[in-house]
Amino acid sequence: MRYEFEDLKHISTKFIKKSLKNLTLTIKFKINGVKNYIFANFDWINSLIVAKMNGIT
Repeated sequence: MRYEFEDLKHISTKFIKKSLKNLTLTIKFKINGVKNYIFANFDWINSLIVAKMNGIT
């Protein structure tokens, strides 16, 4: 994953893993069965990865 992102090439894998461990995901289920994913505890590494993979809305 480190080499897929230009900004993370010079960041240690240890710090990337630590950052991702702190990321929190909450899933809310709506009445019609739709799942709403809520991410929390972002830092700049998490923001970069989640924005590129899933998109932040």
